[in-house]
This record gives sequence, C-alpha cells and structure tokens, in this order.
Amino acid sequence: MYDGNNPTALKSQQWLTENLLDLMEEKPYNEISIMDICKKADLSRQTFYNYFDSKDELFRFLLRSTYEEKLLSLDTIPSSNEAISTFVTTMKDNSRLVSAIVKNNMGNLVSDEIFKSMTKFLNKFIPNFESQPHFAYHIVLLSGALTHFLTYYARNNCELSEKEMTKILETFLSGKIFKLLRASKYIKKVLK
Repeated sequence: MYDGNNPTALKSQQWLTENLLDLMEEKPYNEISIMDICKKADLSRQTFYNYFDSKDELFRFLLRSTYEEKLLSLDTIPSSNEAISTFVTTMKDNSRLVSAIVKNNMGNLVSDEIFKSMTKFLNKFIPNFESQPHFAYHIVLLSGALTHFLTYYARNNCELSEKEMTKILETFLSGKIFKLLRASKYIKKVLK
C-alpha cells in the first residue's frame, strides 16, 4: 500500500475509498471487484495497484483513515471519557461506513483494525507497550467489545443518541455494569 504524502496520490486513495463505500451500499462486498471500483472511480486498474494490493487492503485503509488519524493526532493519552466520546463521534460521523460494515458482516476486519490502531496509538506513549504482560488480551477484549457495540448499534437502526452511547460505554468500561447487575432484582433471583 502507498504510504507517501504526494497530494495527488492521497487524493486518489481517498477517491477509491469513497467509491468502494458507494459500491458497498449498492451490492455485497464479496460481489465487488477491483474493476468495479476502478470503473466507479473513473481510474485505471494500474492506478488502483499503485496504491493498494487488494480490495481488502483498500477496505482496511478506509477503516484506518476513519479513526486512526484522530487517535494519532492526540498529544496525550485521553481520559476514558474523551476516548469514548471520540469513538462515539466517529461512529456517528461515519454512519454510512458503519451500515456497510454490518450489511456485509465485516466485524472481524473491523476488530482487527481497531486492535492495530489501538496498539499503534499506545506505543506512541508507552515504549514497548506490546511487550507488557497480557497486553494483547486487554486490547483484544476492548477491540472486540467496541466492534460488537458498533454492529449492534447499526443493526438497531442507529437509534441511540451520542449521549446515550457514551453513557453505555462509560458504564461498561468503568466496571459500573457489574454493580448495576448485582443490584438488579432479576440477577438476585438468578443467583439464589
């Protein structure tokens, strides 16, 4: 994949991602060919291969470009509230992408890309973060939870407000969910 900073190349990459997303709204991802993407973007196959090795690489680039830029622009590790708010805002701002992900059952790719971006972000602030004991397990749990949250939200027609989504994630990630469950009459009956 192209990783330079040539403005024309960056514009072509962006144009290809926009057209892939348009196509994903029209038909299933697995039925979209590189030729379809090139035709829709009015670019040659050679141009496509100058920037991407495959359709999956283009899709992964689309995912990364949606949230990685926001993460990497931060100068400090955000508070949990700031991180949750950034995630929720990104979901709301990219509702077309979220819908396309769900429609095409692409949660595994999303979870993988969230994992990679979180790793890259944390390594920016904590040297050798990856070598910390059990690092991968923590990030896998979080990236999986966020991916499932995103897909459940989209499957339910994006019915929650940003404020509601933020509150739900804060409750879960802070551990308050377990206090709420223990206080629930239903849970008390189950545990008897």
